[in-house]
Amino acid sequence: MTYNPKLSVSEGLDHLAQRLEPIISAKFEDDLAGHPWTVILSHLDQVAGKPPKTYSTSDLQTQLKMLTRRLGNFGFPFDDNRQTVSTLGRELTIVRNARAHGDPFSHLDAWRAHDYCVRLLEQFGDAAGLVKANELRQEALLVYVNEQGIAPLPAAAGPEPEPPGTEADLETAPPETEAELVAPDAEVFAREPSEETMVVGNSRLPFEPWAPVPVGDVSVLDALPKAAAKQKVRAVATEIVEAEGPIHLERLAQLTAASFGVQRLRNQRAKKIIYQVKAAGLNVDSDKFVWPDGIDPKTWAEFRPNSSLVSRNFLHISPVEIANAMRFLKERHPSSAEYEIDASTLRTFGRKRRMKQVVAHLGKARALV
Repeated sequence: MTYNPKLSVSEGLDHLAQRLEPIISAKFEDDLAGHPWTVILSHLDQVAGKPPKTYSTSDLQTQLKMLTRRLGNFGFPFDDNRQTVSTLGRELTIVRNARAHGDPFSHLDAWRAHDYCVRLLEQFGDAAGLVKANELRQEALLVYVNEQGIAPLPAAAGPEPEPPGTEADLETAPPETEAELVAPDAEVFAREPSEETMVVGNSRLPFEPWAPVPVGDVSVLDALPKAAAKQKVRAVATEIVEAEGPIHLERLAQLTAASFGVQRLRNQRAKKIIYQVKAAGLNVDSDKFVWPDGIDPKTWAEFRPNSSLVSRNFLHISPVEIANAMRFLKERHPSSAEYEIDASTLRTFGRKRRMKQVVAHLGKARALV
């Protein structure tokens, strides 16, 4: 029988979902007073100002959210200090999304997907689940080896630096550096108490930057706009938007490129990635910020504080998000002068210095308050 990598990946992901459900349930059986663990995700959505969704404990996408997101007061309960589980979870999320979108899989893609599954189940010590997962990985390995006419599988390629070229680098916002640690004031994490979110806590969620995971090499970006390449790029970009959105197009292009081994993004390649983002139907506003599905920029009232240790350029924070923080601070301190509100807003996002572009960006946000 001819080996079908797409069917093999589906079999592996379905097997993984069966194994993860009891693992996640066991982790929270003493914490949720009989509620299914999906209540955690529902409460997190409410805290983040996202529309309500229906989550299923048997759905792999839902399970992977539990492994990759900060779960409020629970933190990252499945991770070690190397963030192994959340990293594998992000890799598998992209594989899962590719399957959902009907993307093609090569024999190497299949091996990588099964390898992620095996390594994740190893983290949980699931000996029974590893039997089938290892069989699927070994089968994919043998098919790939036969296809390539080689003996051992080559080591996974690390990030490949962008070769020198004549095209200009992407014109990004100027780098920001602070002489000392700048942290948000404690008050910006305060929210109105709500019984509906007590499972995860009532604190405001901080900004969690997306950590790129290797999805392929630079050859995928070189192949744009071929169908297989554009589907992979769109799948990665969509997941980054879901995790970080609202996110600036430049930052999204850079993070997407990093997933394919490119650390120094040049203008021409950035334009190709941005074109795919827009062609994927993602919501891009007039300020070039990309929004997750289901969030209306006109009604979203949240913001995500971060310290200066987080690598998010102030110019890459949506004016809507900054305006939401300003509005919150004004309500807390109605007698404060404008410059005081500006200073508190900058601290909310880990900034202190008032460079010309930063002041202009603050002004754009202030016009929305």
